[in-house]
Amino acid sequence: MQVPPEHEENIRRIIGTLRCPRDRPCHTCGFETVGRVRPIGSTGVLDCLEERGCCCSYGLPFGDGILCRCPLRKYLADHGLV
Repeated sequence: MQVPPEHEENIRRIIGTLRCPRDRPCHTCGFETVGRVRPIGSTGVLDCLEERGCCCSYGLPFGDGILCRCPLRKYLADHGLV
């Protein structure tokens, strides 16, 4: 995925703060491996659609699903980049 120049600085800042147990593969692969998420209405909350979401430190089990708390995925979803 090509990141628009106006988002590069914010994405770099977010990546610098991540404590990803998977060593940020989404960033090192040009965001081609960013996990799939779906916004839950206009709440600002993301539903993780990845099978491995339950094993992610940013995943939060809730009901029958997993909520995503990854700041990078949230930023990308908020700006229509995934």
